[in-house]
Amino acid sequence: MITVGFQLVSIDPSEAKGLGKDGVGEIPVKDGGTLADAMKMVGLLAGEPYMTMVNGNPVPLENRDTKVLSDGDQVVVFPPIEGG
Repeated sequence: MITVGFQLVSIDPSEAKGLGKDGVGEIPVKDGGTLADAMKMVGLLAGEPYMTMVNGNPVPLENRDTKVLSDGDQVVVFPPIEGG
């Protein structure tokens, strides 16, 4: 098992599993676990159009299933940014 930091930004954390009331926490992930695995563990659907970052680097939706996490990685998830 590894441990990764997880943070929800501008997403209601009330239904998230394993995170604090502020949407921040550390979660255990199986060795070889992916970003999609971590998202599922906290109750987010990996196929939703969230913006995701690992260690400050964006991870596109299509790469969540293949982005393997390492011990100590920091994951941030927030809604898509819209503007114009």
